[in-house]
Amino acid sequence: MAVANQAMLLLLPLYALELSGSAAYAALIMGLRGFGILLFDVPAGLLVSRFGDKWVLFWGLAILAVSMLFLAAATEQWVVALFVVPLGAAHAAWFLGWLSYITDSCPPGERGRATSVLAGIQRFGAFAGPLAGGVIAAAFGFPAAFLVGAVVAAVAALLSFFFTDNIHPAKPADTSHIKTIGRILVSNRKIFSTAGSVALAFQLMRATRQLLVPLFGVIVGLDAATIGLIYALSAAVDMSLFYPVGIVMDRWGRKWAGIPSILVFVLGLILLPFSDGFYTLLGAGLILGLANGLSVGLVQLIGMDLSPPEQRGQFLGVWRLISDVGWVGGPLLAGVLVDVLSLSAASFFVAGIGFVGGLVFLFIVPDTLHIARGRSPPP
Repeated sequence: MAVANQAMLLLLPLYALELSGSAAYAALIMGLRGFGILLFDVPAGLLVSRFGDKWVLFWGLAILAVSMLFLAAATEQWVVALFVVPLGAAHAAWFLGWLSYITDSCPPGERGRATSVLAGIQRFGAFAGPLAGGVIAAAFGFPAAFLVGAVVAAVAALLSFFFTDNIHPAKPADTSHIKTIGRILVSNRKIFSTAGSVALAFQLMRATRQLLVPLFGVIVGLDAATIGLIYALSAAVDMSLFYPVGIVMDRWGRKWAGIPSILVFVLGLILLPFSDGFYTLLGAGLILGLANGLSVGLVQLIGMDLSPPEQRGQFLGVWRLISDVGWVGGPLLAGVLVDVLSLSAASFFVAGIGFVGGLVFLFIVPDTLHIARGRSPPP
């Protein structure tokens, strides 16, 4: 799934730019994908609670494959816009499946490593996916790249079907799901307004990075294969950190990785607009890869730590909804700023939001490792 999904993060904005010639349309396409994620976060959490992890994982991957198959045949702007929404919804379903699985399977003192290893696999996808997608798109066109992505996602769906155990979270109370979600929002409003704002800032910076790097690449005259190479090298830095970061988060706490990550993210976003060719864009991309690697799995881990065992699926669905506002807001906010001002203004503005999120994380949000250990029974 990682290879196919990460390839889309490169191919979608470039294909949208080729179809329309508009950076604002490319930002809209990425925002609509984020909207699909946002739309399905809470329903995915409810489905995990009702049916268990396996079926949510399988159908998420299957719909991902079908959506990419339709994108391979899409040549009109409105058709591309239509099918990126289920692409995002499928990602939300898959994500909630593994998030619930790891939370139920691992004690708090091991979640950092378990989450970072799985996130490290995603980083490998971020290395291989954009590189392969960029080469295929440059050699055979974007439809061929989408078609290969669909095949890869279908293989992932089959692996999930045959080899995943169907772990059911704790049985939910016999009550309305809507009422349960309402109670979760009310009883955890302080958590969602503080830790949730930190999660939103992280996702906003990550989504904006995914959008702006290829767009700045086009501006400085690079082709899809070269931009894919920059993605791959950035992902190599990102990928190299996943297990050490997991050990740090399990041993010393979540902030020891999160605060440095935010500072490096802000630096990378500030430097990105000064790119004027391959090497300067590569430098900014490597810094952003380092920032992403320093916070590998952190947003998910904070949600796991804070989730009540008896309402885990529903809580994680709401948590993902809040954090994924950043995935929607990042590209859409960048698109508005690009249309009104410039790409550089979008990068600087998101860097400012990230800095504010870092202050909230440092001074207001407690380290959730200690909260999770307090909630879990002794081994």
